[in-house]
Amino acid sequence: MFKRILLPIDVDYPEAAGAVYRKAAELAEQGGAEMHLLGVLPGFGMPIVASYITDEIRQETYQRMQEALEGFIDNYCHKPLPYSIAVGKHWEEIVKLAGTWRADLIVVYHNKEKELNEVFSDSCSKKVAEHAPCSVLWLRNVPREGSSTR
Repeated sequence: MFKRILLPIDVDYPEAAGAVYRKAAELAEQGGAEMHLLGVLPGFGMPIVASYITDEIRQETYQRMQEALEGFIDNYCHKPLPYSIAVGKHWEEIVKLAGTWRADLIVVYHNKEKELNEVFSDSCSKKVAEHAPCSVLWLRNVPREGSSTR
């Protein structure tokens, strides 16, 4: 069974992320696994973008992500969880942390509903699966609380 489960989440869509968390938490509980949350901020490396982003904006963005992850844990997780914040391409940062943390499972999701952010779109999930140093569980159309199962 899995012992280290990495769960990248999109804090802009906490209900969907909460539904995915519940599925990952079930797996973790069955095998006594550790879980680790990951929030990824977009990189500001392109010179044309970087010239408009001050250090103050970067720090504020990081602080907001930290608050959002802590709020997600408080509102959706049944216990405190460790988390990381990375900056860069989402799939690359997910794969990088999976390697350094030695995850043996990454849980990603892809809902076909267009309301969800493209962070966890088909291409991100595929790239994670293609490059991950461990198994990847790709959840699709995870029902949110109060919604019907398809």
